[in-house]
Amino acid sequence: MGDILDEVTALIRCKECPWYKNCLIPVQVSTEDIVQFRIAMQGTNLPEQAKSELDQVMESMASMSQEMILQSCPVFTQRLKDDPKLAQRIKKIMQNWGKEGEPDEQYP
Repeated sequence: MGDILDEVTALIRCKECPWYKNCLIPVQVSTEDIVQFRIAMQGTNLPEQAKSELDQVMESMASMSQEMILQSCPVFTQRLKDDPKLAQRIKKIMQNWGKEGEPDEQYP
C-alpha cells in the first residue's frame, strides 16, 4: 500500500511542478546577466585590462554553460538521487540515441 501512495505522491508532485514536462533545460545566460556583470565590474578598482579580460571570460563562460550545464526540476533531481538505476537507464538511452534497429521497448 505504501508503494502505491509513494507513486501517486510522486505523480502529483510532478504534475504540480512548475517545470512540468520540462525536466531539463540548458542554463540560460541572458544579455541582461552579462550587462549586470559589467555594471558590477564598473564599481571595482581593477585595471581596465583586467576588466576587459574578465568580461571576455564571462562571455566565454556564458556561451559554454549553455552547451554543458543543465538545470533540472527538483522532482527529477530527487528521483535521480533516489534511484541510481534510473540514471544508468538514462545514460544507456543517450549512448544508444539514434541507433537504427534499437526498439524503444528496451527502455522501460
